Amino acid sequence: MDRREFIAAAGTAAALASASLAFAQADEQPIRFALAASGLPEDGMWKSKPVFADVNGDGFLDLAAISRLGNGAHVWLGDGKGTWRDSSEGLGPPFSCGGGVAFGDVNNDGHLDLVVADHCAGVFVYLGDGRGHWKESAGPLNPAASQHKSSAEAEDEENEHGNIGAEDVAVGDVNEDGFLDLVVASRMEGGITVYFGDGSGKFWKEATSDGLPKSGWADKILLQDIDGDGHLDIVASYSDGPRVWRGDGKGHWQPYSRGLPTSTAGGLYRGLAVGDVNEDGLPDIAVANILTGPEIYLQTKDGAWQPTPPLQSSMNGGATALALGDLDGDGHLDLVVGGNQSVTKQYGLFVFRGNGKAEWTELQGTNLPLRDLTFIWGVALADVDGDGLPDLAVTTGEAPGKRQKSEPLPRMQVWINQYRKGSPKP
Repeated sequence: MDRREFIAAAGTAAALASASLAFAQADEQPIRFALAASGLPEDGMWKSKPVFADVNGDGFLDLAAISRLGNGAHVWLGDGKGTWRDSSEGLGPPFSCGGGVAFGDVNNDGHLDLVVADHCAGVFVYLGDGRGHWKESAGPLNPAASQHKSSAEAEDEENEHGNIGAEDVAVGDVNEDGFLDLVVASRMEGGITVYFGDGSGKFWKEATSDGLPKSGWADKILLQDIDGDGHLDIVASYSDGPRVWRGDGKGHWQPYSRGLPTSTAGGLYRGLAVGDVNEDGLPDIAVANILTGPEIYLQTKDGAWQPTPPLQSSMNGGATALALGDLDGDGHLDLVVGGNQSVTKQYGLFVFRGNGKAEWTELQGTNLPLRDLTFIWGVALADVDGDGLPDLAVTTGEAPGKRQKSEPLPRMQVWINQYRKGSPKP
């Protein structure tokens, strides 16, 4: 090698080293969040997972949730900067008990509609006009609920009214006829029920003999193609444990839960998320256990589920909510968990960076609260400010009514991801 070749090679090596150092420094940059909750409620008990969608077509994500012992579901329109405006005219049900909400265009008019699963009153469908206004088109779908449309306190008497409520709902075309359908999780011993839509948003046919359980309940329910056959499948944090049912595209279902845990104590599993955490092309399951914390189950090529080692974290009191998303744009899914560091009722938000191998590192200094939140009902990730990185919504509140002096933060929160934006303002 002559002198010129040596200098060129040295220059290339230096450039590569510099690039590697810059990449490493970027990777080491902390993930931090800034609160952006202007216009969101400070009070109440927001007993549902928050859901994002652009309901008015302005290019900015909007937000929905439902409260317990409140006045039904709410939608807040976002401006892309973290400011929110209530747009809930026409929504219900009155005297709501919390549960779940889901968006979808159920009447094929090009506007998103809102489906509400209420813990006490059942399932309701509200048609959207694309401007943030709503009109009830169906509900309660379950016949037992229609006989008991009184106050939430009365409807919540389980022994008196039986299995009339719903805990969560997912929207998707499960029988592939071009119309959206509803998959509903019971609040008690009603199991899972599918309602087929006809494209009007008004008429829904209950499926029977479809292979789904008609006992037990689920806290969260999702629709996703888990096995890659092109048909939607059901994933639920069920009363017996996390469960999957394969769909055939005709409205029939088969269990697909080999390797998933069975709990002897019902209701241990709450928050639920699906994503390919080990990057093998197969969706995996993350679920929140209220006693042991987040649990990850990897899907194997033979159609079973394999648990991963427990996450090493500062959490010591279980988890109630979680979400998967690539928070730093490195191509690997990260994990956000709502839980606590002890058995006391001091809940916080914890972030775990993933490496694409189903291995996790808990991050410090995220600016998210590690305590001082009352019960966390749900977390959701979506890009609110349009920077290409997911932001975070959180629903909290242990009891209805006013926020206590001991609570430093509002009970409905959005946190903007500040990665590569510099440090957030305190």
